[in-house]
Amino acid sequence: MPSKLTPDDLRVTHHTATIRGKTYHYIVASPPDGQPPKGTIILIHGFPDLGFGWRNQVPVLAEELGLRVIVPDMLGYGQTDAPFNPDEYAYKSICADLVAIVDHVGVVGDGGRAGEADESKRFFVGGHDWGGAVAWRMALWHGARLRGVFSVCTPYFAPSKNPFLPLEDMTKLLPNFGYQKQLAGDEMWQFIDAEPERVRQFLQTMYGGKATLSAEEVAAKKSPYLFDTTHGVHLERLASIGPTPLLSQAELDFYATEYARHGLRGPTNWYRTLKFNYDDEREIVNDEAKARQKITVPSFMLSATSDAALPPILAEQMDKHFTNLIKAQVPGGHWVLWQSSAAVNEQIKDFLGPLLDSGVSKAAL
Repeated sequence: MPSKLTPDDLRVTHHTATIRGKTYHYIVASPPDGQPPKGTIILIHGFPDLGFGWRNQVPVLAEELGLRVIVPDMLGYGQTDAPFNPDEYAYKSICADLVAIVDHVGVVGDGGRAGEADESKRFFVGGHDWGGAVAWRMALWHGARLRGVFSVCTPYFAPSKNPFLPLEDMTKLLPNFGYQKQLAGDEMWQFIDAEPERVRQFLQTMYGGKATLSAEEVAAKKSPYLFDTTHGVHLERLASIGPTPLLSQAELDFYATEYARHGLRGPTNWYRTLKFNYDDEREIVNDEAKARQKITVPSFMLSATSDAALPPILAEQMDKHFTNLIKAQVPGGHWVLWQSSAAVNEQIKDFLGPLLDSGVSKAAL
């Protein structure tokens, strides 16, 4: 299996482009030795991550499957712009950005179904965390452009036909989303951005580091983990966090440097988009034909067995919204892309491999 990417890896090239008025940074990986790519895939990361979060998957997709791989730092992150206002982070707008990025780079390989005007423009999409949510919306808003779509951890939630449910009420129904109230507020990003070292402490907290406990905290049965899904980050204890087991020192340094560019206002804007997404999707809900339509793009949902925020049970009701859905699970928590990278890679290969055979993909579609 190819080795994972490093922050300065020469197997990828770095690019910036103005996309719909915003500057995006992205990397591109291609098959080795001048082999012609069999297709194009764009990978979408979530919070708190970077395009570099796909470091274990990019070499496999490029070197073993022969894909051109495009991985942007999403809006708010790294070297990509970080608008202050949250409306630009809404799914529909982000999906338009991603399609524009793919078209800017160019689609290569067999685009899929013969006889379609856009057959040469079709590509694959993969996402994790918020990126998974966006990947499903890519299938919803731009399904004709996709050869296949997969999400790691994040299930598909159909556009709501009910009255808008504010975050405060949603978390009463889904307590495991309680952390989103903290992230959607101002206290956390302002606290983290106030001191440069807190960015590193925050990342170590989110990536599974343990705090050093005092005798009093041990007696009080305090958890050494400073993030939980019902509350969020325990900011008052942040300075006691220890190293993350999931990143090397060089990787953590890279993350901390990239997060220091904009701070956390941009990344947390993703948690302020609930109403914008709801309003955009009235276009689908209020159109009877669109509301009935299922997602026909070949689709794959990969759950992590121990993901506290997005447990596999959330994916149980997905099937009714798809005509061509495969589901599987791999061991690990929310950061399963790193924790169980070999298992994740095998599952992704099993899904994408048949679709790269043009005869199979055309027949399946």
